[in-house]
This record gives sequence, structure tokens and C-alpha cells, in this order.
Amino acid sequence: MICFAILAHENEEVLINQIKNIKYYNPRCKIILYNGGMDPTFGLKSNIPICPKSRPLKKEKLGRFFMDIMTWLEETKEDYDYLVNLDSDVMFIKRGYEEYLNEHMQGYDCMGINMGIQRSPMDAPHWVPGMNMWSEWAKWQPFFGTDYFCGTLNSMQVYRNEIVTKLLTNLDIIKLETLFQVTEVYALEEMLYATLAVRCGGKHRSYPSECAEFVGWVPLSIEQLDTAQKNKDVYFVHPIDRSMDNPSRQWLTKKMKLFPRFLEFLGYKKKEYPSSLTISWACYQGGVETALYNRLRTLTSFNVNAHAYFYHGGSGTALYRDIPYHISSQEEDLGTYIQKHQFNVVTFINTIYNMEELERIDFQGKVIFEFHGYNSSIAQELYKINSGQDKGYITGIVVPSNYVAEIARSNLANRKDLPIFVARNPIDTTVFYKQSTAAIVNMYPKLKSWRGIPIIGWVGRLDSNKNWDKLLSIFVGLKSKKSSVKLAIVSDITTSPDIQLFNEKVLEYNLSDEIILLPNVPYEKMPSYYSLISQSGGVFLSTSLSEGYPLNLLEAQACECPIVCTDIGGSNEIVKDKQTGFTFPVTKDKIAVLQAYELLNNRKLRKEVGKRARKSICIRNNLEENIMSYLKWVTSLIYREL
Repeated sequence: MICFAILAHENEEVLINQIKNIKYYNPRCKIILYNGGMDPTFGLKSNIPICPKSRPLKKEKLGRFFMDIMTWLEETKEDYDYLVNLDSDVMFIKRGYEEYLNEHMQGYDCMGINMGIQRSPMDAPHWVPGMNMWSEWAKWQPFFGTDYFCGTLNSMQVYRNEIVTKLLTNLDIIKLETLFQVTEVYALEEMLYATLAVRCGGKHRSYPSECAEFVGWVPLSIEQLDTAQKNKDVYFVHPIDRSMDNPSRQWLTKKMKLFPRFLEFLGYKKKEYPSSLTISWACYQGGVETALYNRLRTLTSFNVNAHAYFYHGGSGTALYRDIPYHISSQEEDLGTYIQKHQFNVVTFINTIYNMEELERIDFQGKVIFEFHGYNSSIAQELYKINSGQDKGYITGIVVPSNYVAEIARSNLANRKDLPIFVARNPIDTTVFYKQSTAAIVNMYPKLKSWRGIPIIGWVGRLDSNKNWDKLLSIFVGLKSKKSSVKLAIVSDITTSPDIQLFNEKVLEYNLSDEIILLPNVPYEKMPSYYSLISQSGGVFLSTSLSEGYPLNLLEAQACECPIVCTDIGGSNEIVKDKQTGFTFPVTKDKIAVLQAYELLNNRKLRKEVGKRARKSICIRNNLEENIMSYLKWVTSLIYREL
């Protein structure tokens, strides 16, 4: 996740315009304002956090702003991956900046425009801030303790969370405060943080040249913005004049409104999007709830009014803090909620329980049944629809895979009028990628003692379908071939019916010291978990008896974690045997052991499989493209008769 820090002090309308631009193109980001002016109320209308360390700053004396931001984030233990310094006249022109950082920051701790080391005044005699620093080097050299400083353009400096923590550790704040008071260095912020990062071991790099081409001092024209937007490697531009009347700012603002006109362009009759309510039994911490969250979050970023409704709460509610949702087990509350928000479409996931409420309120919109796997309860719901017990309310079916689509067709032979849409579970590859393992290791001290040991990963409820007994059997077989291997299980124990049986089996196998159960790991920590499995030299296992289109396999592959899974419908649409992972017959434990053992002992194979898997995910399960296709289908269902 990116945390953007903005320094501003005037023209709140322009600030709000910039914030809308940032959020539109970076929907998962955090934004913090540093109020550098005299008006203590400035920024309150922006609805973003304002750094409490803010203070009035003089032009060309802005050096302390980013330090105040860093220390405040550290004090509050704010969670982020990248901290980015934004000038108030920077604007974004396309989505994907976080994924861009994931790619270009591999192996690096900080990055900036033209970031580089200077060891003498002759390295860049044309650069005024650098020459200023050399003129005061006698003051600054004892503080840095180096024979160099690192310079970069102020705007768009980016620092990893870990390097921010490191550069603040043992920093002589008192000495720095003294220097802030006496220094005359112009644009100190272009050297201070980069140098602090490098001096404590941080690896630095410059943005690719394509970015620097559209970052300068002269306000950019519409023609330049159009060229930048067409360049696949350019995500931001600078400067955009701080005036709402500026043609370039107006052009960029209109670009953010193009999506609402997109459906009109396709021929839809109404201008507004379909507002939707998706109903699920409970908000657990599972794949279905996470897939729903990804969908609703992305729809919300498209300015679609999309809500969730749960009959019961659960540990997954923390994930929905930015999504409008309602929890109630009172049957009539559902109808009341639908009437209140005037939804155009209602989707029931895995159950059509309480559908009678639609008849009570005379609901006139479209109703969709969505299911993610197949078991006795889902078979019963399909029977009701096929036999007309839904009273004709269901007008469309949504499934996550071709495998589940075939189940729908075979169980709905009497309802061939129902369109079936395959909405593959998408994955946000700007969140799930190979990254630092610190987030998960710091949560569970036992994992620190496993450093250097290959770890087998497994995620899911401890129930019969997830086949945890098979997992333990395979793990025992694997330990007989490689005794050092460990097992780290992530599970929502609040919904695991077999937790006691599992614990008894662990004791029976004498595996208590070989296994760690990580209960209810927060969603934002999961990329770190998969990365731990991968970087330990381990393997991710899936032993399920049946799956619709398992999200944990997508998440693992996005983090380049090699997979061994059962060869079942749904899973084998994600994992291609011997290409993006390995699959084994459900009853063949020995094959799974051999496959896992081969991956554990072949580093080159592990890397190749992981790279191919992530590439496949980025193409096939692209978040925005999949949600866009889903939205197009739903809108067609409402505004056209399919």
C-alpha cells in the first residue's frame, strides 16, 4: 500500500481536486496532508488525515516537512509499504503506479527523479541545491558522517517502510533540529532524506528516464499530457498549475469522468450505473468474502454504488471498513435496506435464504444467484431455482470458473433462459506480490526461529472439504525425505469445525514442534505470509476435495510462491501442471510428496514456476479488467434484455 504525503497551505479546492485524482488512480492508497500555512483550518474539508506535527513553513525552507511526516507515521505505527512525497501540483494520469513500484523497487529501498550520489561540487555544478549543500558541507558532513550526499528531485521521492524505520533509528534529532534553524541550503528536502536512507545501507535508484521527461518546472500543456498518458511507462506528471481554471487541470479532471460516459458509449439507455446489493450469509475471513471485497472495492473506485449485506458478522468485517455494508439477522431488515437504497440489482451468494423479502417489498430490479462451489446446500438452492420455487425472481447466474458454470448448466436444465456469467476471482497484484516477510514474522515470534528452514504453507478452514487430514499425511511423508521442513497453517479458527480433531491428530503424529497455526491473519498481512513461504524455499499446498476457483491459489501465485495442489475442477483452471505449479490426484499422497520434494530441492525450477504463475495471474486475473467485464454484463442484464 502507498502512503502519499502532500505539503500544501492554500487553495483548498485545488487540494481536493488533487486528492480526488490520486484516489481515482490509486484506489487503495492512504493520503496525509501536511498543512504548511498559517490557517489552522486549511485542509479540513479534504477529509484526509492532517499530520499533527504540521507547522507554518517558509518557501524554500521545506526541509522538515517529510521528516515530521516520517516520525508521525512511525509513532502511530501506520501500516504502509511505500511512502511517497507529493508536491501539490503533481497529478496522476493512469492506474498502476503501485504495481510499477513493485516492479522497479525490487532490490531497492528508495527511488527518485534523477536520484544519485554526489561526492564533489564538480559532479553536478549546474544543480543549485547541490551547490548550496557543498557551501555548507562543513555543517552537514558531521551530521551525515559521510563523504557524499544523495540528491533527487523533491517530488515523487519514494521510500520503503523498512528504510524509513531504519533511517529514523538512532537519528540525532536534536542536532537535526539545530541544523534546520541555521541552514540556508535551498531545497534541503532534495538531499536530506535520500542521504539518510543511503547512509544506513539503503539501496537507491532513479526513476526510468520516461518519467523524468514529464516532470519539470514549466507547467505542462494538454498536448504533453496526452503524450504522457499514451506512454505505458508514465504514471504521473508535474507541474500542473494550481488553478481550477487551468486547461491542463480541467483536461485531467474530465479524464476522471470518462468512465461514467463509457456505458453510454456502449449504448446503454441510462446514465447512472446500476446500484447493487450483494448478500452473503456471514462476513467470515474466507475466499468468498475476500473475492466479494475485491469486487466491491473496485466498483466503488468506479463510482458505482455497491453495498454488501450479511445476515451474520465475523472476523472478515475488518476488511470491509471502506465498503458500505450492513449486518442483520432480522428478516424484514433486508427489504427495508433495499428500499432505503433503491438498488437496481440484488445478488444472493451461495443461498437464496430470505428471498421472500423481495416479494414483500415488490422489488422490481434484477436478481442474481452467485455460487462459488458445489455442496449439498448449494445443490438444494439450484433445485429451488430449477423447479421455479424462486417465483421467477432469479434472472442471471454468476460463477467463478468454467467448472462451476458446467455445474450450473447441469442443475438448471429447466432454466436455460438464465444467462451464466463466469466472473473469475480477480487479484490485486499491487497488493499481492513478493515482498518483505517482516509483517508476518513480527506477528509470530516462533517464525523467527524458523529462519533458513523451508516452510510448507496451507490456508483454509479446518474442515473435511479442505482435507486437512491429507495435509498432515503429506507433511509427514515430506518430513521423512527432508526432516528440516516446517508447516505454517493460516486458518479462520472461528469457522473451523474440526479444530479439536486437528489438534488431536497433530499430537498423534508428534508434530507440535513442527507446525504453527496462525489464526485469523489480517488480510493485509497475507502477502507477507505467502512471501515467507516462497523466500524460505518452501511450497504452498492445497489439499481440497472440491473448489470453485480458490482465491488462496491466486494469492500465492501472485507472490511467486510455488504450488502443489489437488487436481480438481476450479483449482486446475488456475494451476497448470508443470507450468504454473504442480497438481496431483486427490488420493495420491506419494505424488504430492515427490512434487513438493522436487520443488524444495530445485531452486531454478521454483523460480521459473513462480515467475510463470505471477505472469499468468497478472494477465488472466487482472482486477480492473475482470470487474469491468462483470459490470458490463450486469449493466446489460439491467438495461438490455439478454
